[in-house]
Amino acid sequence: MMRRVDICCLVLALLPAVAAAQPAPVAITQRLTLDTAIRLALENNRQLQTAQLQARKADEDVAVARTRRLPVFNTEVKAAQLLTPVDFAFPQGAFGEFPTTGPIPAADTNVSVPRQLTYYLSSQVSQPVTQLFQIGLGIQSAVKTRDIELEHVQSQRLAVTNSVKRLYFAILQTESALESTEHAIALYRELDRTLQTRVAQKVALRADSLDVQFQLAQQQLTRTTHQNTLASQKEQLNHLLGRDVRTDFVVEPVTAVSISEVDLDAARSRALQNRPDVREARLKLEQAELDRRVTRADRLPDVSVALSYTSNFNIDVLPMNMAAVGVQLKWEPFDWGRKGRQVAAKTHTVEQARLAVRDAEDGAVADINTRFRALAEKRALLNVAQMAQAAAREKLRVKTNLYQVQAALLPNVLQLRAEQASTDDRYQQALLAFWTAKADFEHAVGEEVIP
Repeated sequence: MMRRVDICCLVLALLPAVAAAQPAPVAITQRLTLDTAIRLALENNRQLQTAQLQARKADEDVAVARTRRLPVFNTEVKAAQLLTPVDFAFPQGAFGEFPTTGPIPAADTNVSVPRQLTYYLSSQVSQPVTQLFQIGLGIQSAVKTRDIELEHVQSQRLAVTNSVKRLYFAILQTESALESTEHAIALYRELDRTLQTRVAQKVALRADSLDVQFQLAQQQLTRTTHQNTLASQKEQLNHLLGRDVRTDFVVEPVTAVSISEVDLDAARSRALQNRPDVREARLKLEQAELDRRVTRADRLPDVSVALSYTSNFNIDVLPMNMAAVGVQLKWEPFDWGRKGRQVAAKTHTVEQARLAVRDAEDGAVADINTRFRALAEKRALLNVAQMAQAAAREKLRVKTNLYQVQAALLPNVLQLRAEQASTDDRYQQALLAFWTAKADFEHAVGEEVIP
């Protein structure tokens, strides 16, 4: 029995060690593609969500403006305490004198209302008539405001998409530079090992060895800088995607691009139709014209059909209930030129909006031209980098064959390998720079292109 207890105690004592010896679960790193990143950003970006909420608020304002076409209900209830009694004096015959009854009242009569709490209730229903024209203009202006907010949403979508693309490509560029730095570090380590051996054999100078060690330390510093930059870029991308900035992920490399010609005239036409800033400027011009029409409509009299009902409590002299239906007219015939000057100010606003439309259209065309030239430059740079990459690979192939037949030294082969890694990095940099320029061009056109 004691032996079984000892065995159980031994097993229980070994359990923590066995559990500690088991490997910890490996965290799965997310692989993030460009289209997935754009989709997540369009769904979760907080600035975009704020713009969408602003557009919804503008839509509610349109619904509010439409309710002004309906009848208006006003109710007023008043309770008051008389500070002094109120006397009403009716002289003899105040209401007439009749053959059968004589004068009414027959003698001078005083009616006194004592100091007491009195109540007053008034209700009115009025239906605007002439104001419907001005209300309709107000509704159209509210619709234009909503459309302007929708253009803000579209502009924010384009900005978010472009920012995601640029950050995604920047991460790929940093990773490419980091990979090139790793190749350089491997080269300098091998050269350092070789030179240390030769210095020990007294066939190389120690200064050469120290110079290689300095270059190795410099490349290690560059690697640290690239690593820090990469971490910051990933945090920025996570922030754009609207998720925890500490989320770990790796990006998918961008495939080679097929370079196609861009029709500049067609791109300009699409930009003038699709760019949110141009469409917003046009909407503001239409809204300014509507505001001028609303100001002109202020000169018209306000005519409404009204039904009113009044009740008085604790006032014996006045009738308790009164109802009336009629037409209300409100008009200011003399305004000392105020409304005319208001119309003139609105006319100046219309001219400003018209100038803003022309400025937005010219700015869009200039932006398209600039982005197109930048895209052409990046495309030419990509061709140069591709040719340099092919030349470096051929040099490495030749030098590797010479090393295999012992006609070349290992440091020379390693140097060419580092040069090939550098040309590969420059090609990747040129490729990603072309993708960035293409994303900027699409953003200038106003097109939401998702790979």
